[in-house]
Amino acid sequence: MKKYSPTKEEEIAIKFVYDEFTIMRDVMTEQYREFNDRTLAQFLDDSQKRANSYVPSREEQGKEEWQANVFTPTTRNKVKAHIASVSKTPPDITITAYNPKNQVSVLRGEVMTHLVHESYTQVDNPEMTIFYDGWDGCINGTKIKYDGYLKVKNKVKLIKNYDLITGVVEYEEKDEIVEDRPIELEVPVQNFFVKNAYILNVQDQPAVAWVEYYDEDRYDYEFGDYKNAKYAKTQGELLTLQETTTFFGDQWMNRMKGREKMYEVVRYYNKSKDIYRIVVNGVLILDSPLLWGRRKKKYPFAKTIYEPFANSLFFWGNSLPNILMAEQDVQNALVCSLTDKTFRSMNPQLLIGLANRDAFDLEDEFTDSDTKIYVDDVSQVTQMPVPQVNQSELAMLNMVRAGLDRDSTDQVQGGTGGSGSTAREIVIANERAEELKGLFFTFLKDLWLQKTRLRVLNIQMNYNRAKVEAIVGEDGADTFEEMFKTFHVPRAKLSNGKIGNIMVEVVKDKSKLSRPGALDVREEMARLEGRPVEIVQITSDYLDDHEYDCQIETDSLFQKARSLKMALIAEKIQGVATFFPDIFMASKDKFFRLYMEGFGDDPNKYLESMPQMGAEDPMMAAMMSGPPGQQSSGGSMNAKKPEMGQMATQITSPTKSLGMLA
Repeated sequence: MKKYSPTKEEEIAIKFVYDEFTIMRDVMTEQYREFNDRTLAQFLDDSQKRANSYVPSREEQGKEEWQANVFTPTTRNKVKAHIASVSKTPPDITITAYNPKNQVSVLRGEVMTHLVHESYTQVDNPEMTIFYDGWDGCINGTKIKYDGYLKVKNKVKLIKNYDLITGVVEYEEKDEIVEDRPIELEVPVQNFFVKNAYILNVQDQPAVAWVEYYDEDRYDYEFGDYKNAKYAKTQGELLTLQETTTFFGDQWMNRMKGREKMYEVVRYYNKSKDIYRIVVNGVLILDSPLLWGRRKKKYPFAKTIYEPFANSLFFWGNSLPNILMAEQDVQNALVCSLTDKTFRSMNPQLLIGLANRDAFDLEDEFTDSDTKIYVDDVSQVTQMPVPQVNQSELAMLNMVRAGLDRDSTDQVQGGTGGSGSTAREIVIANERAEELKGLFFTFLKDLWLQKTRLRVLNIQMNYNRAKVEAIVGEDGADTFEEMFKTFHVPRAKLSNGKIGNIMVEVVKDKSKLSRPGALDVREEMARLEGRPVEIVQITSDYLDDHEYDCQIETDSLFQKARSLKMALIAEKIQGVATFFPDIFMASKDKFFRLYMEGFGDDPNKYLESMPQMGAEDPMMAAMMSGPPGQQSSGGSMNAKKPEMGQMATQITSPTKSLGMLA
């Protein structure tokens, strides 16, 4: 293989990337006051250990073998309850297209919306994506996503025949495009490097770098077709000092200890200099301008935080485990101490007079119920008095729990409220929880906005890329034709309001568009086959030269619990029945429908079997009469059916309970 001989310009480019990366690594390894004089790596490690309920050993804490050593799962439970309502359902996205004259193109906006939706559902599961966005952001304090385009050409063995009896397989090997789609990747916070720790917005950073470590298979799969990829060597493959110098070994070899057979992939991005470079173990794999954006360049990264520090310009965010740290540690200490105290009270030590010392000299020996111990004086043997857990200690534990609830979500909102929660308690708990979660919701919404804007750029760059395919003609000769993509959007809302599939077909130019009415015929044929389809054809330059404004539908991202909905319905019925009893009685069937529909039940199956309630109906009189011994304004004494009066009392009772939060 030909030796790697970088040009002078390539050497300067490689050295520039490594010099910039050195500055960024110094920024990452510095101790910051925001992290309580910890480094970023230490902060992330502490937050993740707390979310995993990591327990140091007894030896590390100087504890005896018998002492309790637990880390209560409070932090993890708070994380789950905290993100449940904001990281459950992927948001609805609307996109508006504007031309250079700032005129709106409705159709282009709809087409781009369909393409973005199809790109997210083609391979990935958006519901899992949004969950992990919330989960990682909450635990680590910072969430970083990469949005790019993956196109990989590889040798594929195409099966031609397979004999089930003999197991003989016939195949042919061809070069095929195995990946050709937008991708969204998780970027570990510790692998993303910035140049200034006090610039909040990732797009405002002077330069950023993303560093990963690849094994040989992954490296070949992603970079195998790049021009200089074959020159990259692992640390174990460098044989001479000259090679070490050529491949800038002093810049990366010290970081590869324990990774002698791996490749350090440094992706460097610089907006001000319009640079995008990839350096792998001292080899310049790619040197180009930034690919994202036409006139206004962007980094292909979206970033959000869980909560800002006191210095709101700090790049990284605070995490929920770090916020709960003080109360969590106190709760652990109390739980362990009270457990030790309970154990001591159940297994008290003995106070033995010296006269009985020899009889009780049985240390570290096993004794069972048949063992007999003879002593000179029983009065000189007594149990050591050990106080049991008292109310003041339990009150202290409850006070710590209340502090944890104030910092996150309480037991009612988290679904662990015990025997039940009243409608008012559920409403108050959710109002308080939404205030706390509202901040994270704001940042999570911003993350999806950033991701969508980057996805629009990727689609604009790649949707119109044609693939050249060989077509065998009637004469046996191959002719080559450009083939454009067809995008399928399943379970989409069609223009007629129904749910079906939308097909967006890309053609080369206007001459390739279908004749008027041809698409209608194809749609009707699909409908007759039971497949509602809407077909849209666009030219390969249709989406060019337009700007796209993205909006996230807030209500679709912020989910409310079913118990809260039921609590609000019950409170409404309760208020009307209490303050406007005449209106309540006149419209009781409507209120009944509202109540049953809140449970997702059909009220008609109950109403159909009920007789028409008139003014003389005894059930109405019973409900209006109130409890036995009382008389309402619209009824008489209810002596025969007191249970109906109790029903009215329960409906209007302010302490009516509902089930706990789902």
